[in-house]
Amino acid sequence: MKTFTIGCLFVLVCFPSWSQAPIKLTQKEAQEDLKWLRFSLEYVHPRLYKYDDKPTVDRRFDQASRGIENSGISGVRFLSLVSKLNAKVNCGHLYTIPQYGLRKEVLGKKVMPFYVKVIDSSLYVFNDCSPRNPIPNGAKIVSINGKTATQIYQQMQAGIATDGYINTRKNRLIERYLSYAFQGFDLYYFLHVDQSQTFNITYASYPTGKIKQKQLRGMTRTERRQALQEKYQIDERAWYKTPSPRFKLVEDKGYAVLTIARSFYNKKIDPNYDAFLQKTFATLKAKKIQHLIIDLRNNEGGSEHQQMELMAYLYNKPFKLYQHIYQSHIDFRPLKPIIVERDTSKLLFNNDDAYMRKFSSKLWVNNYKYSKNLRLRAPKKDVFEGQLYVLMNGSCFSSASDLIADIRKTTNAILIGEESGGTFEGPTGGISIVVQLPHSKIMVRISPNIHIGSLYKKHPFGKGVLPNHQVNYSITDLVKKRDLEMEKAVELIRGKK
Repeated sequence: MKTFTIGCLFVLVCFPSWSQAPIKLTQKEAQEDLKWLRFSLEYVHPRLYKYDDKPTVDRRFDQASRGIENSGISGVRFLSLVSKLNAKVNCGHLYTIPQYGLRKEVLGKKVMPFYVKVIDSSLYVFNDCSPRNPIPNGAKIVSINGKTATQIYQQMQAGIATDGYINTRKNRLIERYLSYAFQGFDLYYFLHVDQSQTFNITYASYPTGKIKQKQLRGMTRTERRQALQEKYQIDERAWYKTPSPRFKLVEDKGYAVLTIARSFYNKKIDPNYDAFLQKTFATLKAKKIQHLIIDLRNNEGGSEHQQMELMAYLYNKPFKLYQHIYQSHIDFRPLKPIIVERDTSKLLFNNDDAYMRKFSSKLWVNNYKYSKNLRLRAPKKDVFEGQLYVLMNGSCFSSASDLIADIRKTTNAILIGEESGGTFEGPTGGISIVVQLPHSKIMVRISPNIHIGSLYKKHPFGKGVLPNHQVNYSITDLVKKRDLEMEKAVELIRGKK
């Protein structure tokens, strides 16, 4: 309990072919699961009433319970209901994950043969893996199975859990094809829009805008992933397989690029993080490089150590990550019947040394001396003193979005891209209390922590870090594979020189 690590949840999944009978819950089973979900959120989540007051949250659950018919509810529909209830909490660290039979049912369904990109609220087709006559890249979806793209987008949005009012993260999660059981277009469409496995697509061709129609057969995710590799030479899981961090020195142009695409360590492919940064910033100083681009795009967060280590090279004064760390409870025994991934004989956390102090009736605060993230840390001797540029998008989440907030508060960095995916004041994150609803077997991961970032500055409520230079992609930019954030950073460097 004394280790607080903000992280993302990554699941590696294989997709064999199976025939899964639909899961069904009786009315009594569904209502019992809803009661446990409600109690778990009320007991564990410290920010349940941050965006809506208690009467509003109560009405939401009461309405959901009344909406379950006497004949019961399908597992898929119940998963959709739970996902929407959790999404309303506006916490990106609140995960809703199907297990067992329901998981097999969700992952066993065939999906659309293409991948989706989002611009504003519009959906576009990329890398259609159909065996014959694929839809060309850049086609704008008009409708699928009779529902307009606007309807599809709005229905999916209601079930996507993100921090605050950050829409950029919702869009990037729609595009995410790495955690099929709880994120991505395929799941959101299946849960909240339509369970069909054939798809009548109406689309506007790129670049002509000509309206066309096509019926597509669904593919298994494995089939589509293999076709993506064979047809387009794209590895769907390249994000996991590309070393992080990476460093590129463009000495003749006077700048360098440090790319940190992931904030968790894979010993098979990643360099030693601390040694890598030490060498990188020593090189910057020796070469007298005055412009550094840090590319954090698509970094979903993970290690607070990586966050703190990098900050020690970017800020020339002592710094700490958090002003306070709060926790809803230290006694989780009331959840013993449904708690998983934890020794249920140790649900009352040992507080003999008073590492947590009672702050209010439902909140505890971490004593500063017990957490290194609450202690000042000195800057490194090779701290960077030139001009910093940070590339960011809505996929920057958890410790990565917190890092961007730290950089904004402590440096004169120029931020380029779109709003980051985590709230400016600090994430929930940290440890998780994981419950499993008894009948549906849906797993819900709830963080009992609140992290308040150090050196807080006034910021719009429920929003992430906002860029100095907003980047807005057009469909032409995506088709041509332009990198507008990097182009903007290089343009600014040239202008300053």
